[in-house]
Amino acid sequence: GDAHHAHHVADAHHAHHVADAHHAHHAANAHHAANAHHAANAHHAANAHHAANAHHAANAHHAANAHHAANAHHAANAHHAANAHHAANAHHAANAHHAADANHGFHFNLHDNNSHTLHHAKANACFDDSHHDDSHHDGAHHDDAHHDGAHHDDAHHDGAHHDGAHHN
Repeated sequence: GDAHHAHHVADAHHAHHVADAHHAHHAANAHHAANAHHAANAHHAANAHHAANAHHAANAHHAANAHHAANAHHAANAHHAANAHHAANAHHAANAHHAADANHGFHFNLHDNNSHTLHHAKANACFDDSHHDDSHHDGAHHDDAHHDGAHHDDAHHDGAHHDGAHHN
């Protein structure tokens, strides 16, 4: 989508800690926040890692505006959806895991299809042998995304480690 870390795109490398605080992500609305995983407006963005409603919020894991961005960690509309990962609408739900404004929005451009696909596959499939916060991953523990054997903050990557976070 953008850069390897477009996920840090909208704002700064860490816009993800941008709007509010490092952990606004546990903020206003949801697991991650009313507006964001890490912020008022976003884990990584204006609206947030977890978004308008939040990781687990009213709107979602990634939420209304975005996991990472002003509109999304990864996008304006989002990796998966308007509503959310775990949201009112769903992991990939009405609006999506990553969603309308979303966790990943354009991020999926960032990761290779493998992981993207993989996480999709697993998204509903559950995960296997891992411990995470709230997502389906495969053998990894992260904060909230589907990854495959990687430790990152919150996106779906495959075999990489980034700064944002939950690793195993």
